[in-house]
Amino acid sequence: MRTLYIRQDSLAAKGASVVRDEDRRSIYLLVGKWGRHQDALSLYQISGDLLAELRQTSLGLLPHFDIYYQGEKVGAISKRLGFFNQMIYISNLHWIIVGNLVSGNYKIYHGTTTIMNSRGDGDLREMKIATEELEPICICIAATLDHWASGHSQLKTPAQAWHATLNRQLGLHGSNAWHYANHQVWHRMLH
Repeated sequence: MRTLYIRQDSLAAKGASVVRDEDRRSIYLLVGKWGRHQDALSLYQISGDLLAELRQTSLGLLPHFDIYYQGEKVGAISKRLGFFNQMIYISNLHWIIVGNLVSGNYKIYHGTTTIMNSRGDGDLREMKIATEELEPICICIAATLDHWASGHSQLKTPAQAWHATLNRQLGLHGSNAWHYANHQVWHRMLH
């Protein structure tokens, strides 16, 4: 089992990211972009050989990605409405991801066997992967989960968005804004 590291913010961004080992040697290069049909995230060995790809096959709130390893489709992952409820199934591979997907602390299992243990500390993502053969697939999956989680941190419920907008417009802070907003809601409901 080898431990790999990548800057956590680079997984959610477009562009290129380097995956390093414990000795800070560059092992893989992750390149790609998100958001459009047929966009892809590709993982290369530092020597330039393509190892794995994650291809976006659908758009919308629940995007779907196909996972390719050495040119062959090996699985699929899709965002579900319960994504942040801590469990995702990866079809064809029969893997289950369990843990806190937003913080980046999760494990990937195949049955009772641990495939990957991921731990995020804000700056770096640490990935302990069972075998070197599975590293390319696991890195692509980690990039997808971090991309989804980075979008989650920007989401607000309609009530939160409404209160934040109201507070800025009126220049209110703290409990004054909350009392004013609730008074306005009750006033509208009664009249």
